[in-house]
Amino acid sequence: MTATSIAITANVLREMGKLQTDAAKAIIGAAVIDDVLSLLALSVSEQMVAGTLSLTGTSLVVFNALAFLVIGSYVGYKFLSKLVTKVDNTNIAKKFPEFVFIFAMMIAFLYAMVAELIHLSAIVGSFIAGVSLGSVVLRHSKDYKEGAEYLHIIFASIFFVSLGILADFHALTANVIWFLIALTVVAVLTKVIGCYIPAKLQGMSNQDSFIVGFGMSPRGEVAMIVALLGLNAGLIKQDIYVSLVLMSLLTTILTPIVLRNWLYKKNFMDIFRKKRVTLQ
Repeated sequence: MTATSIAITANVLREMGKLQTDAAKAIIGAAVIDDVLSLLALSVSEQMVAGTLSLTGTSLVVFNALAFLVIGSYVGYKFLSKLVTKVDNTNIAKKFPEFVFIFAMMIAFLYAMVAELIHLSAIVGSFIAGVSLGSVVLRHSKDYKEGAEYLHIIFASIFFVSLGILADFHALTANVIWFLIALTVVAVLTKVIGCYIPAKLQGMSNQDSFIVGFGMSPRGEVAMIVALLGLNAGLIKQDIYVSLVLMSLLTTILTPIVLRNWLYKKNFMDIFRKKRVTLQ
C-alpha cells in the first residue's frame, strides 16, 4: 500500500504539457521516496513473519538502506557517470553505439547485486544506478534510455503475463471481492488525503493538491512486484495476491480518468482543440 507507480501519471501529465509543474515535480519526488520506504517496509514485514523481527535487525536494515542510498548515489554521480562519459568517447563506443547502453546495464546489475548482498531489494540498487546515470549526456552513442525502452517493451509484457499466470481468479469469492473494494477505497483515500493535506500546507491550490493526491494513487507494477515476492515466499495466499493485483490495476486505471476528466478537463480539451486545428 506504500508504493507509488508514477509511469501512468507521468505519461498523462506529459501529454497535457504539465510535467514541469510544481504538482508534477512533487509527485515524482514523493513517489521515489515512497518506493524506497515500501521496500524497507517489505524487509521489516519479512522479518516479522519469519519471527526474527528485532530492534537491532530493523535498525540494521534502515541503516544499510540509508548508507547504500547515500554512498551509491555519490559513487554513481561522482565516478561512474564520468566513467560512462569516458567510455562514450572511446573508439569502441564510436564504432558500436549500443556499447554504452550495455555498459550502463552492467552498472545497474552491479548495484542490484550489492543491494541484494545487504538484504535490500535489487529494485533499489538498479533504481539508484539509473538516477546516478540519468544526467549523463552521450555524444557518440545511442541514448541508453532508448535501449531501456526496448527492454521495457519486452520484459514488461513477460512480467504482466507471469502475473496473470500466477493469479487464480477462482479465489475471488464474495468475501474477497468485498475486501478488494475496501482495499481499493483505502488505497485511494490514504494517498489523496495524505498528500492533499501537506500539499495544501505548502501553499498549493486545491486543484494542485488534489492532483498530487490522485497522482500518487496508482500502485502499479511496484505493488505487484511486492505482492509477487510475498506470494513466492509464502507470506500471502492467492486471495490476498489476486486482491493486490486487481487493486493495483484499478488504482492505475482510475488516475488518468480523474486527471483528464476532472482536474485537468479544461486544459486537456484546449490542447486537444489545438492539435485538431493543427492537423486540419
